Amino acid sequence: MVVEDVSRVPKDKWFGSGALLSRTWVLTAAHVLRSQRQDTMTLVPSEYVTIYLGLHDVRQKEAAVKRTVEKIILHKAFDPRTYNNDIALVKMKDTVSMNVFVMPLCLPNLHQEVEEPQPNTLGLVAGWGITNPNLTMDDATGSDHATLSNILQYVKLPVTLQAECKSSYESRSDSYNVTDNMFCAGFYEGGKDTCLGDSGGAFITYDLGTQSWVAQGLVSWGGPEKCGSKRVYGVYTKISKYTRWLADKMSNSSD
Repeated sequence: MVVEDVSRVPKDKWFGSGALLSRTWVLTAAHVLRSQRQDTMTLVPSEYVTIYLGLHDVRQKEAAVKRTVEKIILHKAFDPRTYNNDIALVKMKDTVSMNVFVMPLCLPNLHQEVEEPQPNTLGLVAGWGITNPNLTMDDATGSDHATLSNILQYVKLPVTLQAECKSSYESRSDSYNVTDNMFCAGFYEGGKDTCLGDSGGAFITYDLGTQSWVAQGLVSWGGPEKCGSKRVYGVYTKISKYTRWLADKMSNSSD
């Protein structure tokens, strides 16, 4: 998914990803869709949000399915300081047809007995985030920095024990708060990781029982060190905490 806020930066810059849930709805992180120039809870105007589906190479957007936006729904309890409840829905103006390149993800089972994802579960994340972890997003979107990936990248990451992730961030600063609405993924020694520009992308796992891909998390935030640093885990919105909210919003989009 592309967020184009032309009042802030040059057009056609990539700020985040999303996950297709149905022919009409896209799931993403709330912080992807709030304006960076104004009040922290002000939405990016819907006319600056464009959705591209089935995209692999950002230089070939004409080959993707393009949709404009009818409505953006941010979680009312989203906290822009802590990124708690970092989740949002986007309703497209026109439906999309499914094919081998455009397919929806499943949501966690509303009535599951064990809260997913469990520690050590391997998940897959895709995105066009920056490939130079030492740069900021403003640097990456500048004309002199070719650091945003043109090709969709994939990474497999294990879910971290919640206690280990909380301890890692608490040891850095009291301002970090890994809540129960979040989970962490990554390797203790660092290395592979998501980075700036991957926000809103889905952390997905494969359900052998239903033979389907399930969206378990959304790329949300990380530590102050460069991406992939030792004991700096990526923090994800835990989608299983919001399955009821998602169902309610998608069934009653007049809210």
